[in-house]
Amino acid sequence: MKILRVYSNNVVLASDEGGAEVVAIGKGLGFGAHVGDTIAETAVEKLFVLKDKQVQNRLGEIIGDLPSVYLEIAGDLLKAIQDEAGRPLDEAIYLTLTDHISVSLAREKAGVRCVNPLLPEIRLLYPEEFRLAQLAVPIIRRFLDVTISEDEIGFITLHIVNAYMNHRMVDTMKVTRMIRDILAIIETAFPEAYRKKGLPYDRLLRHLQLFLWTLVTAETVVQEESYFYTWGKSEHKDAYACVRQIAAYLEEETGKKITNGEQGYLLLHLVNLIHS
Repeated sequence: MKILRVYSNNVVLASDEGGAEVVAIGKGLGFGAHVGDTIAETAVEKLFVLKDKQVQNRLGEIIGDLPSVYLEIAGDLLKAIQDEAGRPLDEAIYLTLTDHISVSLAREKAGVRCVNPLLPEIRLLYPEEFRLAQLAVPIIRRFLDVTISEDEIGFITLHIVNAYMNHRMVDTMKVTRMIRDILAIIETAFPEAYRKKGLPYDRLLRHLQLFLWTLVTAETVVQEESYFYTWGKSEHKDAYACVRQIAAYLEEETGKKITNGEQGYLLLHLVNLIHS
């Protein structure tokens, strides 16, 4: 195994016997080392295969000043997630998660708690990813004897969501926040119906997720007419007023017009919730 790039005293980019590029971690592995040097396999404690050149380059930028333990934690956590879920993750999560873990653990060790204002919504919208993020608790405790809070688990959950859906963190947080605000509008207008939860609530939630991801990530939203919009406006004026409030909120947040067609689908789900 030959060194291609020295990231830090303990982390290098190397090529294995088959020519594949790997990130190798080991105590003192990069100390005094040069490109072209041979690494003894016994000196390597962990290997990560990163195929994306851009990820490799950005990794070098962020880990130069970080202890290698943070990359080890991220690597062990991602392996545990993939083993548990059986689904591949976007390689960029190695970067974002390593960077996040280094910052969050510095806070935790200093006794500074960072409150996650979206934690209830994260648990509600991404239950499977939240469960996977909880795998970080024993891994971090094993490496650093630190127990992370549920707020931090929530932040890690968003990184997992991004890696599965190939979305930006800013978009994931925006969609989650907007769903929180929309549910608050609905709860204020129809408190008894909101407390029922059940299947109509689950369907409304799924629709909001799909709709808002499209709204946030698409350049344009196609205008379409809807029978449900006309029907709701005529037959369910209280639900219509609530949907109009939601549409005004979304238009202010995104700068995009919410079509009558989309308002009609929201009306349908809301009426089903109210009368379930």
